[in-house]
Amino acid sequence: MMDKDEIKKIREQKRKELQESQDVGQREREMEEKLEQKKKQALRKVLTKDARERLNRVKLANQDVAQQLETYLIQLSQSGQLREKIDEDKLKKILKSIKNETGREWNIKRK
Repeated sequence: MMDKDEIKKIREQKRKELQESQDVGQREREMEEKLEQKKKQALRKVLTKDARERLNRVKLANQDVAQQLETYLIQLSQSGQLREKIDEDKLKKILKSIKNETGREWNIKRK
């Protein structure tokens, strides 16, 4: 049978392990939040208000397509290929080109 000191050491070790795992998880969440903020900031620079709203609606409907679109827009911005902000009509055209690449069928309707 274990004595009290051994049990105390085991408990202390488990508590330290738990604390370390929580710290790692928190750092990962903070890094993800910073990355998300940078992405939002970059998209704010390249999209008009209407285009951002369209992107948010796409994100609600299809997360994968929205992720692909965000990555594409950020790449365009970083490579210097954007000379002006993308409006909703240009965003629709980009979405259609993504649709053609993926072969999926979906409609864009504004109500």
